[in-house]
Amino acid sequence: MLPSTLKNAINVGSRPNGGSIWTGKAGAVATISPSGIGGALSNHAIRQATVFLGLPLMTQPEMYIGDVCNVFDEQGNIRKDGTEKFLTDRMAAFAEWLQRF
Repeated sequence: MLPSTLKNAINVGSRPNGGSIWTGKAGAVATISPSGIGGALSNHAIRQATVFLGLPLMTQPEMYIGDVCNVFDEQGNIRKDGTEKFLTDRMAAFAEWLQRF
């Protein structure tokens, strides 16, 4: 499910009709969730909400992290093996994606 505050922010940025701040801007969606698949579901809900915006989104690689309580400690430090590489690889892919624009 898409949080109403995020949906409102997306909607406000798309107004007035024909004057969207989103048009032609490149983007990516990254989500995180305490549940195993909540981030993935939220990721796709956000994508659905942006379809009409003229906002090209990076489709691959997808960026979502589930089970966040086992990925980061209380101070936000990474404690799960492979997470730093996952994040670094995704940011490199996004930087490459941005070069297209």
